[in-house]
Amino acid sequence: MKLDALKHQGKKMNTSTTKVSKKRTNEIVGEANGVSREQIRKYIRLTFLIPDLLELVDNTVKYDKRTYLTMGIKPAVELSYLNIDGQKLVYASITYLDLTPSHAQTIRIRELSKNKLLNYNSLEEILLENKGNQNDKITFNKEKIKKILPPELLKRDKRYIEKYIIDAIVQYNSLNNFRNDEINLLDLKI
Repeated sequence: MKLDALKHQGKKMNTSTTKVSKKRTNEIVGEANGVSREQIRKYIRLTFLIPDLLELVDNTVKYDKRTYLTMGIKPAVELSYLNIDGQKLVYASITYLDLTPSHAQTIRIRELSKNKLLNYNSLEEILLENKGNQNDKITFNKEKIKKILPPELLKRDKRYIEKYIIDAIVQYNSLNNFRNDEINLLDLKI
């Protein structure tokens, strides 16, 4: 609303004085609210979303992601460039499949829409792909492995510790395979 008010003045004004400013309006609003002009641009872009998609963005702030469908600002901004029918199709797919697209997926959806190739099948294919953050991860409780790992290792970063553990498993497997081979050889001799 503040952005609209400044735009309707017919010139870019500095909010603290009446001097004409060379700053863009969204830059002035951003500075006044402690955010970048790019963030203001994204917020404005969200006003082009249909209410159902906008509610998914609101859910991100209001609710736990595990109990409500949520969507981040970046994917929502990409979807805001779709026409209303395209947005309705995306929303119907999201609710039917019970999942929301990643930023990378929404870029592809936008491209399909631009090329008039967006339909339920192409949308479903994109939405059902694994997202980068959905890869299975194995985590360890640091307290449980503190007793086993060398103390100097615990001071290193996670990637180094991960590599150390993987190397240990590889060595264990090769030793185990060697023992199994020895047992098999003994069985052959007997």
